[in-house]
Amino acid sequence: MDNDDLQNFKKLGGAYKQESRIKECFHHNKDECRGKIKQAHSLQKNGRLSIVESEVKGNQVVYTFTSFNSSKERLMEDLIPIGKKEASTFYGFCDFHDTNLFSPIENFPFDHSDKHLYLHSYRSFAHSYHRKLEELNIYSNPESEFLKAIPKSMSDLMLEGIMMGVNDVKDNKANLDKAIEEDNFQYLEYFFYEKEGLYPFAVSSQMSPKVSYKNKPMNNHVDPNVPWSQLIITFLPDEKSTIVILAAFPDDTKAINLLDELAELSDLNLEKAITSLIIANCENTFFSPKFWDKLSSKERRLLLDEFTANTESMEYHNKFFKSKFNFFDDRYEISKL
Repeated sequence: MDNDDLQNFKKLGGAYKQESRIKECFHHNKDECRGKIKQAHSLQKNGRLSIVESEVKGNQVVYTFTSFNSSKERLMEDLIPIGKKEASTFYGFCDFHDTNLFSPIENFPFDHSDKHLYLHSYRSFAHSYHRKLEELNIYSNPESEFLKAIPKSMSDLMLEGIMMGVNDVKDNKANLDKAIEEDNFQYLEYFFYEKEGLYPFAVSSQMSPKVSYKNKPMNNHVDPNVPWSQLIITFLPDEKSTIVILAAFPDDTKAINLLDELAELSDLNLEKAITSLIIANCENTFFSPKFWDKLSSKERRLLLDEFTANTESMEYHNKFFKSKFNFFDDRYEISKL
């Protein structure tokens, strides 16, 4: 990527961010909305993200896969730290709903209840759903400066995939809304894993793996005839332990099958599988500079290459991706960094 291409890439990134932005409360009861649409966090800013952040050049920051430098050789050459204030944010809730709906998980310790599992999963879903609407907003706008700069064949393919994704999750949103209305926090199917110690990662996302752990087909992102199967993941360092919540919709048999497969694994293989799912499927991932500093230059390159190899390709693969990393490795535990 030469200097002109790099400048154009940065310009396109700025246009995309501005033109795609939507400010809309995700909550279904708009009559309750009060206050402005906030730049809400899908991950708790003053709790979990405070655990993950650390100092770089005098500033408290985190790393994420979506903030990076490019070079002539690679799209992702190195990562650029960001402040936790902008990490995991989206204009997806009004002040009233952001404050009141999530109070149980913002202001009280994690209590392993269905309500806490549901609210974490609901917020992770909201973030991903909002991102899909923003993608639809820009790819369906013929006046978009971003859209004018990419080949029409590519934008048409992207728009088809985005529309397919939005349509496939509309019913899921409606069912989540109904569950909120009825306080039905048992609506989702959960798989929960907890490990003692704080591991410096935080994830809040939906994901659509192409295959299950045992390589059973789940998603084909270029075939509109294959309904999407999507899990919701939340990965959080808590007070003294790190928790992972995986949630599936009750009618999504492929996602539930993946949860069942994961439940059969030993702790070590499960940790590696969770790490692999995150790297292959989740952009809304944040980690500590202390973790990044712990890696050798070769390991950093490997992590970035693993991420780009999985996220740049929409093609169907029939084998579960297995990362060389384990985010639960004892050497990454915060007290040892």
